[in-house]
Amino acid sequence: MRKKIYTILNRIYGIMMTVSFFAGILPLIPFIIAIFIGGDIGANISIFLYKQFYPWVIVIGSAAILVGLIAMYVGKIEGLSVKKVSTNENDSSMNS
Repeated sequence: MRKKIYTILNRIYGIMMTVSFFAGILPLIPFIIAIFIGGDIGANISIFLYKQFYPWVIVIGSAAILVGLIAMYVGKIEGLSVKKVSTNENDSSMNS
């Protein structure tokens, strides 16, 4: 059951991070257009993206990180650990 929950949370995390990544890149074209237009119209485009669009991207990315951390906790994965990693090829923990 724990592995199934981990798998589901990991998939949700992956989807949310992908959406967040592409949502972060999406305004690149309007920013370039705003640079070429310039003036008040260009400034308004940039301000709209900054104040209306990017806060949602940050929320999606933050929620994705939260889901990823919960998935790591459920899956008992230690992302940051001070344990020594064995370089021995015969170590059974590395083969599982």
